[in-house]
Amino acid sequence: MAFKCPACDAPKLEISFTLELPPQGDDDEITLQTLKCVGCGFHGVAVYRESRHGSLDSESWSHDGYPVEDEALERLYKALLLCPKPRDKRCPCPTHLAFARKDWVNPAHLRIDTAQRFEMRLVRK
Repeated sequence: MAFKCPACDAPKLEISFTLELPPQGDDDEITLQTLKCVGCGFHGVAVYRESRHGSLDSESWSHDGYPVEDEALERLYKALLLCPKPRDKRCPCPTHLAFARKDWVNPAHLRIDTAQRFEMRLVRK
């Protein structure tokens, strides 16, 4: 699965790491992802949020990406790699506990420039 890279426009942006988080507020699913473009080397993070509140046939989701500086990405990787079960949203590790308390609508706490948000656009092959 590849996405359009915001830096080079190539369909080579890939998710390299995923951390599933517990539901929060209106979000039934929250996933933090690290990103890398295999074409130009761009790095970033993405937050996927999904809500199934409302009628049975309604769901809403957002998948937003953010460019990230190397230093911030390194700090994030250090925290993520401490988790023994990144795909288990019920994992009781310190990384999950800390990240579960964060605001994922506006993830400025990651020390990223949220004003540079881009939409994650899936490229169908």
